Amino acid sequence: VHGVFLDAQKAFDNVNWQFMISQMEQMGFGGKFVDTIKAYHKQSAKVMINGDLTDINIRKGTRQRCPLLPLLFVLTLEINRNIRDDSEIKGMKIKEEYKLQAFADDLVFILQELLKTAPKLIE
Repeated sequence: VHGVFLDAQKAFDNVNWQFMISQMEQMGFGGKFVDTIKAYHKQSAKVMINGDLTDINIRKGTRQRCPLLPLLFVLTLEINRNIRDDSEIKGMKIKEEYKLQAFADDLVFILQELLKTAPKLIE
């Protein structure tokens, strides 16, 4: 049995928008909602330096205090359900099979056959 520990430190600062949009499409979210998130993803800002405005494209992360943040992060955790439901990923059995535990921004994967399971986990 192997333990793999992941810490999603600064999770909201590192939102992978392509993954997020792909998850929403796979989960059957409506086109208008997905289009709204795509528009949100294409953020930009301007900085004034010595009186000149400079455009900055924001490539990752989210705006602070955005009310969508918890919802969007929960969508990325949908992968947890997929891992639990995948019969090719073998977890530890104690009455039931345990494949992962999530605690706030920490994920613990409890796996058997790590070399066989790791590629499927990454997929």
